[in-house]
Amino acid sequence: MKFRVYILSLFLLVLLKVNAQEIVLSQPFAAAQFLTPASVGNGVFDQRIQSNFRSQSIAGLNFAKTLVVGWDRKYNRKTEDRSNYLGIGGQIISEQLMNGLLNTNFITINSAYHLFLDGDEYSNVAIGLGVTYAQSTLDRSKLRFGDMFDPSGNLSGNPSAEIFLSNPSRLSANTGLLFTRHSNDTYLQLSANGFFFAKPDMTNSPYNEAPGMRSTLFMNLEKYINENYTYLIHGAFSSRNKIKSYVAGASISLPIKYEFDHDRRLYIGCFYRFKDAIIPSINIMMDDYIFGISYDIYSNDFTAASIRSNSFELTFSKSFGKRKKELMRTLFD
Repeated sequence: MKFRVYILSLFLLVLLKVNAQEIVLSQPFAAAQFLTPASVGNGVFDQRIQSNFRSQSIAGLNFAKTLVVGWDRKYNRKTEDRSNYLGIGGQIISEQLMNGLLNTNFITINSAYHLFLDGDEYSNVAIGLGVTYAQSTLDRSKLRFGDMFDPSGNLSGNPSAEIFLSNPSRLSANTGLLFTRHSNDTYLQLSANGFFFAKPDMTNSPYNEAPGMRSTLFMNLEKYINENYTYLIHGAFSSRNKIKSYVAGASISLPIKYEFDHDRRLYIGCFYRFKDAIIPSINIMMDDYIFGISYDIYSNDFTAASIRSNSFELTFSKSFGKRKKELMRTLFD
């Protein structure tokens, strides 16, 4: 009976997590579309691919694996001047919980229009729109209930009579406003975004209710300290159903070789997810490639005091096409 209650409770907790559709990344700035649909088409290159892989274990068990892959490009942009242009892109997120017990996939299509401000060739405002489809699948073969065991405690081979909820799916609309100032020595982004979640398809489920809207604000800044070094600041805030999240931190970039190369830099930084984790990180920029790794050192009472938890995240970015060489190359590209 205790085993059955444990499994049911665990299942409901996981289901609630998926219903909330909250994906956690330690380096969200490395997945631009994850933060805002207005980011598509941004940066110094014509196209880019970005990817994040995050793995989390709790008490030695594989709790969650998350893969994020995004692609975007500039469209109908004249390379000889800073004219207004369209950005298009897409993103796929796959999250696997508890060794595949519950799998959730998100498919997103985004577009953004970038308008340069009058009289300022370095500043533009982007308005972004996107749509996301999410589908969750429960692997029932990995569940065990009391009626599946014989009196001696061994599996009987009989299926459980438990009634399962249907696999949930939903659509969401994404909107974003992004201000960018990008010159040869400064990169600044300020953004406000809204993610509107439609009512999930969960027939006969007690959780069949509209979860509302998630609002996010974020800032990215990278600026030269002198001709050899830059500093980077990232801060983000999100709010949904009275649940708030704050992330902030900074990095400093160092030249990889003696003579500073603007496109070859090593970033060393540390970020803090409020009341949750301290996140040291290392990123390497090599021309049109960017690699990164981070590790979560949990500081909340649940993981730090009672259950050992480990999380690491790997990031990768590859840019393509023509580049605006007069503009600063940044970790946020």
